[in-house]
Amino acid sequence: MLFRAGIGCLALSTLCLLGCGGPGLPPMHPVSGTVTFAGKPIENGSIVFDPVGGQGVAAMGTIENGQIKAEVPAGEKILRITAMRETAEQDQYGEVVTESYIPEKYNVNSQIKQTVSADGANQFDIKLD
Repeated sequence: MLFRAGIGCLALSTLCLLGCGGPGLPPMHPVSGTVTFAGKPIENGSIVFDPVGGQGVAAMGTIENGQIKAEVPAGEKILRITAMRETAEQDQYGEVVTESYIPEKYNVNSQIKQTVSADGANQFDIKLD
């Protein structure tokens, strides 16, 4: 439950940074593509584009039915992918328990790198095992 709250806070913080707009923020470029895990499209998830080296602005996008939708500043990025799914369990209030099912090697400890181009197609097809 705390993990889910942490992801929510991270997502909200990132969206606030990106949604504020204004002077000083770099131009954003559309990113699309697909993400599969164990050969199947990720139904609902998120993807964070962190600047390599920690310098610059991070951006966040969505993954729906395996399709990436994001607006990202140009440059080399580390991709961090997360997704939740329902389990067969219920909590003390009768709510369905969810779990994060993407391994940490694709989010917290991700080494997936892609370069977002200011004038390119930025079409990334990512296959996670």
